[in-house]
Amino acid sequence: MAAAKENKHHLHFVQTKMQQDETPLVSMLGWIGEVMGKGKDQQFNGCFILTRKRAIFCRKGMMGDIFQAMPIDKISSVETMTRMGQRILTLHTSHDELKFKTFETAEVFDQTYNHIESLRHHAARAAAPVAAPAPAADTPLDRLAKLGALRDAGVVTPEEFETKKRELLAQI
Repeated sequence: MAAAKENKHHLHFVQTKMQQDETPLVSMLGWIGEVMGKGKDQQFNGCFILTRKRAIFCRKGMMGDIFQAMPIDKISSVETMTRMGQRILTLHTSHDELKFKTFETAEVFDQTYNHIESLRHHAARAAAPVAAPAPAADTPLDRLAKLGALRDAGVVTPEEFETKKRELLAQI
């Protein structure tokens, strides 16, 4: 896995936003937004940081900071795109999207993608409901009790009950 690279954005995350039980696994330099974008589409340089709990974009700037985090267990899908050396990693939740762009190597980018998918898979397995244990198989004594109830209800004749009772007692 790609080592977490230290830069001003990464250091800002470690110093101000990292939770006690977190460790950066990956850090890639890049940006969010559009080149020459304005308003909400404005480009911001920073870094993508991956921990076991969150996928994060962090920017430490002169005029202000940007911090966007997505819990791994809330990421519903991951998209990647490569175009002329630029790589785009898009993470989706039910209500949010983080589109991170970088010129990192294909190896670092692909390892990051694979690590995210592995963490998502692990989070999904941990959140999956535990199946109820299968009911215990009827023992011969259980079947004998049910057979007695059927006899008492008049569904089974006394002769049928005696024949089946001998079979069930032979199984004990």
